[in-house]
Amino acid sequence: MANLIYGLNFDVLFLIVVIASMVAMFSTELMAVVPIAMRFKDNKIRINVLSYIVPVWEVVGTFFVLWLVDMENIIPVLMPSIAYSLFLLFAIFIFFLVVRNSFIIYAEFVWHENKYFDERKLYIVYSVATFIMGIMALSILAAISSGYGVHIYGYGKFSNIPYSSSYTNFGVLYSHPGVIGFIIGALILANGIGMVFYRLTDIKTTVGKFLPLILVVIGLAIFMPSYYSITARDYTLNNAFIGIPIVLALVIPLLYAFKGTTYLASYKPFVVILTIISVAFLELKQYPYVFGNANMAAYIPAVTTNSAMEYLAFIISVVGGIWLVLMMIYYAYVSNHRIAKFIPEHSTAEKTAETK
Repeated sequence: MANLIYGLNFDVLFLIVVIASMVAMFSTELMAVVPIAMRFKDNKIRINVLSYIVPVWEVVGTFFVLWLVDMENIIPVLMPSIAYSLFLLFAIFIFFLVVRNSFIIYAEFVWHENKYFDERKLYIVYSVATFIMGIMALSILAAISSGYGVHIYGYGKFSNIPYSSSYTNFGVLYSHPGVIGFIIGALILANGIGMVFYRLTDIKTTVGKFLPLILVVIGLAIFMPSYYSITARDYTLNNAFIGIPIVLALVIPLLYAFKGTTYLASYKPFVVILTIISVAFLELKQYPYVFGNANMAAYIPAVTTNSAMEYLAFIISVVGGIWLVLMMIYYAYVSNHRIAKFIPEHSTAEKTAETK
């Protein structure tokens, strides 16, 4: 374990938690892609998935904004270079973010009972857009982690080269087995955990009981070696941290497979918190470097800001960010229970009055 972990600045630690929370919350939407696209006609599954997705989709976007603001506050030196080098990935992500937002609004509020634009078709477009967003997000994370094909300028020893010269060779990025394994493994993991999160399988059957575990094991077998390879290319880092996400990922489907702990395993706050912890430790495994190749690697402590004004802005975002994380965990709690437990039924008289 690197000594730098013990001296980790609070602002960097907060950024790590923000990124982990953003990934965790977006992954809950990514988990819904397959059931929405493939099993929408199953009324029970549709209600179970949409009762979570419909209220949460807009707030997930707030995490993207919080991440962007904190990146700008904490590592402003790197932001222009990152923006130029990964512009295409960000542009595709934002385009499909707009598509995702539009079609879930259409499905819920605009095209009800329209014979040309039925709810199922609109939600399929939403799920496809979310899936493409997931591919772009994972590509961005893989590029920032590995540095494969990425050329970033305008800081440190490259300060004499304008940051507008930064670029990414996507042929190099997507031809690396570690990057491909990172993306595919993460998608399989999301599908396996999603079966637990949305309670998509019947644990009374052998297949339903163990299918999530099988998918999680396959996902881990692809994802973890790939992540290790792209983050340990040129440096000896905090490699022991990689074991923690493996254990936490396996805990969820293992608990789900047994009747006495099925409810706990699929308890949404439980899954969200474990996911945040897992992603945070994956980030700490790589700290203190991003863009891991020898020529372009950025040493995080050397690029963090010391500006007083930016630090005050960071303090403001900390307060809002902590509140946002706590509220999202609370939302997961509320979503896990029937809303009737918290809001009493209308009285008969009130119902009659509303009808009139």
